[in-house]
Amino acid sequence: MNNNKYVLILKFVVGWPLSILALFFIFKIIISNSPNLFSYLKAPNIPLVAGGILCFLFYYALRAFSWNTLLKESGHNISLKESSYLWGFAELKRFIPGNIWSFLTKTISFEDKGIDKKSIAKLLFIEIGMFVLSCIIFSLLSLNFVLESILPSSLGFIHQLSIPAVILLTMFYTFNRSFIPKSHSKILNLFRFFLPDLKPIITLNLLLINLLFLFFYGLGYFLVISSVVTLPLHHSLSLLGFFVFSLLTGYLSFVTPMGLGVREGMVTLGLSKYLATGMAGFASIFVRMCLISTELIFISLIYLWKHTKNQTLSKAENYVSKNLHVILLSTFISIYILYFATISFLRYDNFFTGRFDLGNMEQAVWNTINGRIFLFTNPDGIAPISRLAFHADFILILLAPFYFVWEHAKSLLLIQTVVLAFGAIYVYLISKQLIKDKTLSLVLSASYLINPSVQLVNLYDFHPVVLATTLLLGAYYYLINKKYFLFSVFLLLASLAKEQMWVVTAIFGVYIFVIHKKKLAGSLLSVISLAIFYIIVSQIIPSFHGKEHFALSYYSEFGSSPFEIIRNIIFSPNLVLTAIFSQSSLDYLLKIFLPFGFLPFFNPFSLVFTIPDFAINLLSNNIQLRQIYYQYTAVITPFLFISTIYAIRLIAKKSKLFSFRFFTWYIFFFTLLAAYHTGPLPFAKFPNVSVFTKQLSYRDEINKTLKKIPQSASVAATNNIGSHLARRELLFTIPIGLYEADYVAFLVNDIYAQPTLDAQKQMAISFKANSDYMLIHEKEDFLLFKKISQ
Repeated sequence: MNNNKYVLILKFVVGWPLSILALFFIFKIIISNSPNLFSYLKAPNIPLVAGGILCFLFYYALRAFSWNTLLKESGHNISLKESSYLWGFAELKRFIPGNIWSFLTKTISFEDKGIDKKSIAKLLFIEIGMFVLSCIIFSLLSLNFVLESILPSSLGFIHQLSIPAVILLTMFYTFNRSFIPKSHSKILNLFRFFLPDLKPIITLNLLLINLLFLFFYGLGYFLVISSVVTLPLHHSLSLLGFFVFSLLTGYLSFVTPMGLGVREGMVTLGLSKYLATGMAGFASIFVRMCLISTELIFISLIYLWKHTKNQTLSKAENYVSKNLHVILLSTFISIYILYFATISFLRYDNFFTGRFDLGNMEQAVWNTINGRIFLFTNPDGIAPISRLAFHADFILILLAPFYFVWEHAKSLLLIQTVVLAFGAIYVYLISKQLIKDKTLSLVLSASYLINPSVQLVNLYDFHPVVLATTLLLGAYYYLINKKYFLFSVFLLLASLAKEQMWVVTAIFGVYIFVIHKKKLAGSLLSVISLAIFYIIVSQIIPSFHGKEHFALSYYSEFGSSPFEIIRNIIFSPNLVLTAIFSQSSLDYLLKIFLPFGFLPFFNPFSLVFTIPDFAINLLSNNIQLRQIYYQYTAVITPFLFISTIYAIRLIAKKSKLFSFRFFTWYIFFFTLLAAYHTGPLPFAKFPNVSVFTKQLSYRDEINKTLKKIPQSASVAATNNIGSHLARRELLFTIPIGLYEADYVAFLVNDIYAQPTLDAQKQMAISFKANSDYMLIHEKEDFLLFKKISQ
């Protein structure tokens, strides 16, 4: 009886009294460090702070979810709401000196839910072991950051061992029972006690969830610290790993409570490489205050979630539970649109875009709404010419009405971003229909949004063919659902994006003929599409251009006319194989297929749709076509996703060794690997962050000056200004039109300029001596000249 009484007292003590005590220590930490904070704190970047706090919320939410998953996989069915509530309030106790209160609270709280003490102890050890190992694995990302300070340059290669170490540690933990068999050794058996006695796929699932919440932890640290000091973006991934390493050092320091100390000291030491020690110390304290505040927000939210009882909340919970995957997909798409619209606009604002190709596209759209349908200034001359002299991208005409809403180049950039992002919806729908697994379908959709080819074509100006990525996915989805009207609409729109799309349309006709058994419809679609393609390439474009299609020169090894090129491609396999197996082609194919883990090769049938574009890219003597940085992958990407979905379905059906959960993590791993090696995100190996780090300080002055140029005036400009001057009839790119234009504008800061940057600088200097023009504005690298009236 007395024992029960003591147990009841202990249960009461670990409840609200200890929670209040924990809050006391939290506020003591905040108050004691307030003077240090306010002495440095000026005006933090609020969006970055908000982004960091959101990441911290994801960190706590995923930790709670990981604990709930561990409970369920161990046979203890407790709702996520209940387990998150108990886990959150137990974690709060770690701020109390003594380091046992959190574990004691978890033991007592979950014992009340029917879990015996031994099982709770086992789960706690697994949670600790998995957390520590996950931190070690994630910390390996900081090897380069740490070792460059303490190792001689000759040993710098050691950081390259981080990826193999990550894989080995993950494999060891996942298959621990195989590596450490049962033994009479007490030490080995004790070691086994700390390892999860779960199926390998479940262990891997839990481990990857841990790595995911550590990513959000590191990202939260990076964003919050970046809100008050400047951190190097090119070291962002290493810094994420380092912040997790500091978390691990603090976690393993049981000699101190979870206040400020070891973790902040480690962060201060690391940031001292970039900042003064005092500022580094302030940053470490500031971010920890934000982390603690976020934990209080998280606990408040789960408290309200558990104790608020009303019909609206219940309906919201039911809606979220039933539509969780759709909500997450919508969130991913929204984040994608927000980021890539922002970075696209920043590229425009800082003159990273050019007349080629954003300016050309905008001029055609602007001319169309002003009655000069499909015209733009001839890039090789000084007179207006139809776009049909170069490409049959008629979809530009259909985009013209959007210019009545927002007459700006950014409207094209926004349309491109939104349409491309919506491709993730069709990836999800196609996957859900064919493999019927929502989680895997969601991951495939996320992998679409993270795919380097998708992101890179989104970044480099505007190209109508990029819209075909989503349109082709939509067309395929409606085709397999036998919604032929919507299929026709989407396929027609895709065909209007570029002339070679008609060949892809012809392949759809064969597909309808063979798979859907609609022989007449399939035959007509193929024949008409091929006829349109032939007429456009061999008749229409040459007639407007005055000679053969300009791109025929890319295939001079195969002939000089379309018919001769096609004939030699078919009957000269040695030339074809030589082109395909060249180093540039193999590198290109590796970058294309890596995000899919090479799964499309297991279902080559769907790759038939990619043959026209692969042939165009691989057989060309223009190496730019074998880069994923431009628009040349836009038509290939949708069919790689379709082929991957079919490959997963085929493999899972043939072999029970490969479950959908396995493919979920398989796709996730290869997508992140490709995103790191070839993607443009800030945490990639070669991030596209120049728009953040190299913003033009006098860009507003340039824009104001350019706006003063009359819209009726002709302008010759360097390429990087061209996209800002496209809303006019005549726009030339220097050196073309240099002495015919009413105005001449130079911005000589583009290292990739054609003619070369030095040549452009010489032109600008020599133009000052031109008596026909006067310099009306000069600001550093920007010069604007006006023609003197005769």
